Amino acid sequence: MNIASWKVERVTLALIAVGMLPAGLQAAFMPRDFYDEFPLGRGWIVADGGAYNEHLTRDTGGLFLALVIVTFWALWRAALARPVAIAWAVQGVLHLVYHLGDLDGYTGGDKVGMIGSLVFVPLLAAVALLAGARPPEPVQDSRR
Repeated sequence: MNIASWKVERVTLALIAVGMLPAGLQAAFMPRDFYDEFPLGRGWIVADGGAYNEHLTRDTGGLFLALVIVTFWALWRAALARPVAIAWAVQGVLHLVYHLGDLDGYTGGDKVGMIGSLVFVPLLAAVALLAGARPPEPVQDSRR
């Protein structure tokens, strides 16, 4: 991998980690505020209509924080970058797909904001994966 690809891979992973850190902290340590106010007082989670569950909210925050920690670790351990990017891609795509099918109860601006923000993680994960992709090894001629 050349240095430019290495930088793109690391920068995109760092952007995911930095972007997801506040949500992880809020869900893990202020679960009721996360449920009622996320993001920035908009109340997207409470508007979804599900019942508040402190255990589930704290667990979600803990999982986000765990992924953020592993993501920061991957910035120094190249072997972790691709698996971490794949993990974020899976989380991000599943989260996005859910919300694409469940936009009732949101205003036009909140719909755009939610979907726009949810595209952030899988898009950056895909960029990291593409930047970290190695070209196929050349086939060795066995006749030599």
